[in-house]
Amino acid sequence: MIETKNDTITLAFTSPQNKCSIGVGAIIRKNNQILLVQEANGPARYSWAFPAGLLQENETIQAGIKREIQEEIGIDSLFKSIIFFGQQPLSRWGKQDFYFGCEVEIFQNDFKICQYELLDCKWWNIDQIHSLQLTPITRIGLPYIL
Repeated sequence: MIETKNDTITLAFTSPQNKCSIGVGAIIRKNNQILLVQEANGPARYSWAFPAGLLQENETIQAGIKREIQEEIGIDSLFKSIIFFGQQPLSRWGKQDFYFGCEVEIFQNDFKICQYELLDCKWWNIDQIHSLQLTPITRIGLPYIL
């Protein structure tokens, strides 16, 4: 279920046996660059992606993206807007994955990456991104942000 109220979007899970996951990814831009993180685990290991993660039950997109950025790269952020919506029929968690790519503003550049989740965090020039090994959902979102 999706509910909107006072410029807030809330996604509510319909049952404890969810057959889907809802992810959020942060599109963070500076000049002609985009911030990407390098995954440390699973089939996406070594791939580059937007800082991202799954929403917790009854968490808003705005709260989820702020939490994920804090957990992954250790900085505060401000949600600005949803840029794209993507879908992967079978994600790495064995569920259908719905994904919101969100424009986010950050206020500092002294990243403290979560070494359990990430190998690196780096600014990339837009013309370099296509040559990187990207996660599937990051590649899906590229046309909407470049």
